[in-house]
Amino acid sequence: MLRHYEQHTGGVKVYTQNLMSNLLSLESKNQYVLIYQNPKLIGTYSNYPNVDEVAVPIPGTILWDQLAVPWVVKKKRLDLVFNPKFTVPFLSRAKKVFVLHGSEWFVIPEAFLWYDRWYFRRSVPLYCRHADAFITVSNAVKSDVVKHIGVKASKVFPIHNGFDSNVFRVIRDPHRLEAVRQKYQLPKQFILWSGQIYPPKNVGRLIQAFAQVKDQIPHQLVFAGEQRWRTKEAFELIEKLGLQNRLHFAGWVSHEDLPCFYNLAQLFALPSLYEGFGIPLIESMACGCPVLTSNTCSPPEVTAGAAYLVNPLSVDEIAKGIREVLLNSLLRESMIAKGLERSKCFGWEKCAREVLAVFSSLNGVSR
Repeated sequence: MLRHYEQHTGGVKVYTQNLMSNLLSLESKNQYVLIYQNPKLIGTYSNYPNVDEVAVPIPGTILWDQLAVPWVVKKKRLDLVFNPKFTVPFLSRAKKVFVLHGSEWFVIPEAFLWYDRWYFRRSVPLYCRHADAFITVSNAVKSDVVKHIGVKASKVFPIHNGFDSNVFRVIRDPHRLEAVRQKYQLPKQFILWSGQIYPPKNVGRLIQAFAQVKDQIPHQLVFAGEQRWRTKEAFELIEKLGLQNRLHFAGWVSHEDLPCFYNLAQLFALPSLYEGFGIPLIESMACGCPVLTSNTCSPPEVTAGAAYLVNPLSVDEIAKGIREVLLNSLLRESMIAKGLERSKCFGWEKCAREVLAVFSSLNGVSR
């Protein structure tokens, strides 16, 4: 189910594109039918011999999920339906598997708009119950859905995300790094934050923490990402705290340039209120950038002792972490070494093999 394939270039699309290319490349007896909403996408994976691509241009989400997909399943006589994003068709007799990228609607509901809370609290349990199995991107998300939804733990398979180690790596080419610095007008020394800016990312407290340490360090705070919703309050802090000349907004950064950001930064800070996984955590570690992140949800699981962990609700603790990592060279060197080693534990091929194993555990699907 690839209705979401044309969505923004955030984490779910990164997951889908990388998982698909690796999953289709694995040697297996499976034949795959890729179902699009947009006919223009047909041909995206035409170079794979085990792929058949179809498009059903029914508008909307519910009609496409619940009518278009079952129609294709019946017509193509498919054994299993897989959605890299949550939702499954209720009326199909095929086995159903989907990926749940987070559980934030249950863990921090106050961070979401009321209609999002209403929708997710009703829809996610329905999809979980109708799926034969579903994948979570971390053990933390599995624990949350078992606790808050009451699904059987045996039908939930935690499989970590991956990253592209050919792209996100230590870059030795000074000309490439300087070109990116000039392109985005990046300062010489900076703390990096990347992602989509909205309440669960805890940007307001990060800005307040930076204000506490700004006179003790020469660094600027660089944001690489776009604003989504409910960001006005956080950004009003910039003028209130007198940080106009110490914060830099790069906007959405291309996939090709982002590794240079990690390489140029002295610290990657992601003290989110919630992360289902946090792909930027492993990307930054693989680029040799020390990481400061939250001690809640999945970051402790993902970083496994390679990051500086803080209470995301404590501005003082975030500020202390920034100071310690930037001013303690021995700590920085240790964190960089541990991060590089930890990043080796993740990969999209590994993720794809584990997803394929879930398919194989369901009757009628080959390995």
